[in-house]
Amino acid sequence: MSQPMHIVVSGLGAIGGYYGGMLAAYTEQMQALHTSFFMRPGEHLEQVKSQGLHISSPTIDSTVHPYRVSSVASELPTADVLFLATKSYDALENIEQLRPIITPSTAIVPLHNGLDVPPAIHQALPDNLILPGVCHITGRRTDPGEIVVRSDSNVLKFGASEALNSRISMAEWATAEWLYTLMQAAGIKCRLYREMAPYLREKFLMLSPSAAATAYFDMPIGRVQDEHNEEFRALMSELASLYRVAGWEQDLFLEEKGYRAVEKMPREATTSMHSDILAGHRSELESLVGYVVREGQRLGVPTPLYRKMYHALLERIASASI
Repeated sequence: MSQPMHIVVSGLGAIGGYYGGMLAAYTEQMQALHTSFFMRPGEHLEQVKSQGLHISSPTIDSTVHPYRVSSVASELPTADVLFLATKSYDALENIEQLRPIITPSTAIVPLHNGLDVPPAIHQALPDNLILPGVCHITGRRTDPGEIVVRSDSNVLKFGASEALNSRISMAEWATAEWLYTLMQAAGIKCRLYREMAPYLREKFLMLSPSAAATAYFDMPIGRVQDEHNEEFRALMSELASLYRVAGWEQDLFLEEKGYRAVEKMPREATTSMHSDILAGHRSELESLVGYVVREGQRLGVPTPLYRKMYHALLERIASASI
């Protein structure tokens, strides 16, 4: 009899909690496929372990029970598929924690913000199939064991990338297609692509200026557009210029495309980077804002407003920690 397959989800915030929860619910009664969670120690882990993970959305009200839950990787099954859903700044440390359950045949699905993260993961795991993803979802972990998602129209896009899997085999693509079919069956709205780079950059074009502006001005995105629209559009323009010089995009209306995508966000919404800075937590400032400054310098693209906001936020964070 063949051994069961194992999906492991690392990081149980809004993204890992929702998608991991949907997979756990679907596989809960299966013998051939299990879903387990890797979580940091604390109340959230203890609540999930004892009572399960509760997911709510406009159409979902479900408590799910994963196959196993642990903060110690060696207590989990070896992963056939590993979803990485921690914050960007934890990605490489998280991989080191998970080494005991990663084999060369483990398919890795990173769900981080930031264009710099998938290449770093590929460097850490050069022999693994990397299927980077982006999540268009608005949700929060509101309490221990509780994930609340605002809408049911969210979508997860994932797939291969030439920069990470230049010679993806038929067997590897079959793994990607199997995972796509599984997620669809679990009720997850998802799309599979043979080249994910444009979709990673598409989300970054929306997220990076939004994170910089909401954090710098300390207000939700709707107020940013109402009260600081000129600066917000300038951020979008600097990033679009970087995309063109890097050879990623030549769309003459790229700035407007990014701006219109941001307009679809709820006006009262902010970014997780802004929320983390407000709470005094570690933030994705380096991946979402510092990255643009560094790449602009490397490519000779002026990013004066990005640079101004980046350094102001660094100073704000340093002052708050004193």
